[in-house]
Amino acid sequence: MSIFGRISSIELRDLLLSLVALVVAFSVLMNGKRIPGLETILIITVGVGTGFLLHEMAHKFVALHFGYWAEYRANRMGLIIAVAASFAGFIFAAPGAVMISKPAATQEFYMQDSFGQEELRQEIKKETLWISLAGPMTNIVLTAFFFLALLFAPSSSTAAVAANFALFINLTLAAFNLLPFGPLDGKKIFDSNRTVWLLVGLPTILLALPVYFGMI
Repeated sequence: MSIFGRISSIELRDLLLSLVALVVAFSVLMNGKRIPGLETILIITVGVGTGFLLHEMAHKFVALHFGYWAEYRANRMGLIIAVAASFAGFIFAAPGAVMISKPAATQEFYMQDSFGQEELRQEIKKETLWISLAGPMTNIVLTAFFFLALLFAPSSSTAAVAANFALFINLTLAAFNLLPFGPLDGKKIFDSNRTVWLLVGLPTILLALPVYFGMI
């Protein structure tokens, strides 16, 4: 089955709805009451599209690899808040998440005895680590890609502006999701393997801070 064959019509609808809402929110934030031009919309779409869509699809397909059911669902209230917040001059986005569940038959097999329960617990812990890492690692790889693109793009060109915006979005999204709190990927990674979080999460957060506050 192809990649697109594993994305349902409901999931595709929610992905497009989330993408459109986030592009609108960033367009309002960056342009105020002015109607953004096509070039600005394309720049925002590249940044938000790579940062958001590929992040969520990385979670999905790693989860599918481990035999989970996994589909993205939009958080409609979160999208409304994101657009509304942009008019107030800031972005607070909780667009949605990939819903993941393990087949019941697999759980029943392992739950037959205490040894099986411990084996299931360890298996889920390992799989959670990889599934949670997939999103932020995708953003980190994209950050490196757009950094290289920025180095080779003509100064002040549309390509340079797009690469700079996409770099910012991907780096800050990776760092935010790697925070070891609440329902974020970073908390799941931290709980699964603290060494991995120290090697991946902490350096990413420290790198993103000066970029986010405009020090670099």
